[in-house]
Amino acid sequence: MKFLLLIAALFISKVYGADLSSSCPIDSPISCSNTGDTSNSCCYESPAGVVQLTQFWDYNPSTGPNNLFTLHGLWPDACSASGGYPESCDPSLEIASDGSTVQDIVVNQFNDQTLYNNLNRVWTDINGKNAQFWAHEWNKHGTCYSTIKPSCYPNFQSNENVYNFFAVAYQLFQNLDTYSWLVDAGITPSSTTTYTLAQIQSALDSKFGKSVYFKCDSNHAINEVWYYHHVKGSILSGDFLPIDAFDQTNCPQTGIKFPPKGSSAGTTTKTTATGTKTTTTSAPTGTEVPASSYIYLTGKSGCLISNGKWYTSGTCATYKFAQGSSGTTITSSKGTCGLDADDNFTCSSSVVASSNQFQISNGKVGINGNFDWCLGDVSGSGSTAQTNVKLADGSCSSFQLSLTQ
Repeated sequence: MKFLLLIAALFISKVYGADLSSSCPIDSPISCSNTGDTSNSCCYESPAGVVQLTQFWDYNPSTGPNNLFTLHGLWPDACSASGGYPESCDPSLEIASDGSTVQDIVVNQFNDQTLYNNLNRVWTDINGKNAQFWAHEWNKHGTCYSTIKPSCYPNFQSNENVYNFFAVAYQLFQNLDTYSWLVDAGITPSSTTTYTLAQIQSALDSKFGKSVYFKCDSNHAINEVWYYHHVKGSILSGDFLPIDAFDQTNCPQTGIKFPPKGSSAGTTTKTTATGTKTTTTSAPTGTEVPASSYIYLTGKSGCLISNGKWYTSGTCATYKFAQGSSGTTITSSKGTCGLDADDNFTCSSSVVASSNQFQISNGKVGINGNFDWCLGDVSGSGSTAQTNVKLADGSCSSFQLSLTQ
């Protein structure tokens, strides 16, 4: 594994970041180590010195090739589990949130059609809005890397750091082939077979060289994998050093599903000490509830921010979902989400969860059986305007609220 990462480092330095990586001394410190010269933030990733490469297994609705865990993001994280993580660090570095400039940056400005094609294959959005997804990941996470600030480049070209971020994320992803690692250990997608936590953990840890974090959805199906690293020097050096994961899995000890893409995780057959037992779960195809997601308006640019309003140029909020017996509770950093007295979607500490249970169906958000929404009152103006999203009553042009992770 160390050899593969070394090759990746040489490749990235040669193709994507020769000027920047060569400006850092060969003995650049390792992030989070506090050993050596840590004063140069262009050659020492700080204060978020842990780099997480995160991947999805989206099986229903499915995205990406059937034999691939797709890329979720390349995230900077604090050096300790309790330190949190930065986000949306520098609005001046953000690109259009609808992804409209991504192709121009990668293909036209930096002449890399191959990278753009590869990103479309491995970095896929559940609603097909790939470039919008990448723009979100750059705006929220990429702008927080200290070693690719424009001031770190000897001869910075506009958007060079954006292009580098996408290139580094793709190259590191290429060296973390979760699907093949599982298959090598006899863990293959199946609608009938389940696996143990120990089997999956051993398969991934043995290939990565450190403990790997993975999590399950509400059907006990594996749906995300996170790889933790330190980095020596700039992230453009590609010198990523595997470390043990901070997080603990939410998957059960046994009965973990690995559904084929395009299938439901509803029915499984597993062998027990007393024979074979078939179990049917309560979640049918199309009703899977994600642990977290962004919320977009179908047919419109922008997304919902943490107060529940529509914003066309800001950073999308990460919403969390909890499935209960009477519906789904949605929360954001502002608090619980629900409807106010005017039927506007809103999130705050004053919203009562028990009175605001949503439904999730085929990646869409509804409440009380209504999945249609309309635009309401607007506050502010121009690019900073925030617009209420209200439950449709038949008197307006409606759209739907779509989930993407």
